[in-house]
Amino acid sequence: MRVYRALTATLAPLARRRLARQGRALDAVAGREAERRGEVPEAGGELWLHCASVGELNAAQPLIERLLDRAGRPLLVSTLTPTAAALAADRYRDHDRVRSVLAPLDRPADVRRWLDRTRPERLVLIETELWPELLAGCIRRALPFAIANARISDRAMGRYRRLRGLFAPLLAACGPIACQAPADAQRFEQLGAPAGRIVVTGNIKFDPAAPADLPADLERPLDALAMRPTWLAGSTHAGEEALVVEAHRRVLERHRDALLLLVPRHPERANEARAVAERAGLTVTGFDRPSTGGQVLLVDRLGVLAGLYGVSSVNFVGGSLVEGIGGHNLIEAARGGRPVLTGPHTADQAEAANGLEGAGGLVRVQGAADLAATIIELFDDPDRRAGIAHRAETFLATQRGALDRTVAVLERWLGGAGARPESSLN
Repeated sequence: MRVYRALTATLAPLARRRLARQGRALDAVAGREAERRGEVPEAGGELWLHCASVGELNAAQPLIERLLDRAGRPLLVSTLTPTAAALAADRYRDHDRVRSVLAPLDRPADVRRWLDRTRPERLVLIETELWPELLAGCIRRALPFAIANARISDRAMGRYRRLRGLFAPLLAACGPIACQAPADAQRFEQLGAPAGRIVVTGNIKFDPAAPADLPADLERPLDALAMRPTWLAGSTHAGEEALVVEAHRRVLERHRDALLLLVPRHPERANEARAVAERAGLTVTGFDRPSTGGQVLLVDRLGVLAGLYGVSSVNFVGGSLVEGIGGHNLIEAARGGRPVLTGPHTADQAEAANGLEGAGGLVRVQGAADLAATIIELFDDPDRRAGIAHRAETFLATQRGALDRTVAVLERWLGGAGARPESSLN
């Protein structure tokens, strides 16, 4: 722990500045950085769910709704990234039993002040959020914690394995660990989690979600563009937009009226994405001024991607053409009822990617040329588009039920004493 604290002492100021810079670009987050240091309204007795980024927050949404119905207590939802914080603020702004705050950075003083003010009753971590100082702070306060929709990718396991001595005593104090897949369960056990607390419940992202509706101000311009062949590139990252734009240039050679809906993963990068497209000679418009002659429609708004997946002819899920990201939510895209494409780098979405691909409900592309060729083929073959989408839906149907199983595990834990071991952490 001493080495870890020395490392975070060095890196925390850099992380704080980077997160603050990102937050200033989002109205719902600007001016809230003090929350990371514990300057939050005092409360107590809430069930705390920590969702680091947009992916975890979206995954947790049906779980949050179910817990509100059954847990009988208010919820505290913490987020780490500014984008997730902005989405949580919008989603729960008018909810009288959910409040959202920025999570503390993983430093002793920040964690201590944050927990002093929030005083939650229990903590549910979503997916893989093993922050040593945060968990050590919970253990010292005898604050039970559990993990839902737990996963550790093969790529991440290498890093965690090297730090097993740090994580083993933390996981030994954990309550139930509801894992997405048997491979995740095995990895948690290898890191020191007690086997008796690990259960495979499946991935809650597979369970049906309420239909994603688009705001009226987005539906109207899309209706005007509905006759054009349209594809969407969602959750794109730096370095990836150039490949997507190059693919669209090739698509335009075959379909001159084709439209690309470009949705950067982080809306604050919209100007950067626009510049990439314009340097390639493409005409870019936004929903504020949509044009029937535009070649790229840039989307810089949170919380609309799921709805947009249902309006295009073909969907590409980003974070997958460049290394180091691991891909994004393929299940959300598949629910849109359109064929889904993704790149070769999907380590963080391995279960969904392998399952969909094996069922014939997902198409892998290797780069800009392959992406363009596949989109052209799908534009020209509506039967193939329908077949891919149908096979994806059939696969999704076989995977459902994880939400019920996860809620059952958490309800048993919430009704019991939880894990309150003595701690020797220092």
